[in-house]
Amino acid sequence: MADSSVWFGVLGALGGAGVAGLAAVYGPLRLHRRQVEQKDAEKLALWREGETARLLLVRVTGRAWINALERTVQDLEAGRPMDLERYDDVIAQVSTEAHKAGISLAFSGAWVDSMDTLPQSVPIPPGAEEGDMQAAEARARLLAALREATRVVRAEILRRTVRPPEAGENEVGQEVADAMERSRVARATLNDVLSDEISHVTEISPRP
Repeated sequence: MADSSVWFGVLGALGGAGVAGLAAVYGPLRLHRRQVEQKDAEKLALWREGETARLLLVRVTGRAWINALERTVQDLEAGRPMDLERYDDVIAQVSTEAHKAGISLAFSGAWVDSMDTLPQSVPIPPGAEEGDMQAAEARARLLAALREATRVVRAEILRRTVRPPEAGENEVGQEVADAMERSRVARATLNDVLSDEISHVTEISPRP
């Protein structure tokens, strides 16, 4: 009996040592895993914040450009004198900001074409996802529409500089109205695509 008690004691000691050894190994491993998961969650949160900000910036800069054009058209229809140099300065500013917004996306992982290309010539980058391509095409359409609207509004300003309209004839021509409408439609389409992209960004889960 005494020998059995000794063996049980030895086995108990060995078992306790084994449990302590496992705890010494797996305890730090669990802690390390939790730390890695926390860092991954923090990185994902920062990425979401950055991507959302970049996507929203594309929306904001597109709105600023079309707003500048709409204010100009309103001034023309109100018969206010227009300064062509001032118009060019404003358009240069808003168009530059719009292009910068696209470039920021090109370097962020949410690829969006930063060039003012026509919709049919949007390049397809390696590894581009469907949502990225939709955003690229929609943004290219908006840029093309805004540049065309910018051109026809500028031509209208020049025309009125050479030949001021008669009293009560300040309404802009159909070409200007059509160009502005195409810009509004293109912007609405891009906003829908960007909203989908933002939803996709917020739904991405941390890696297991």
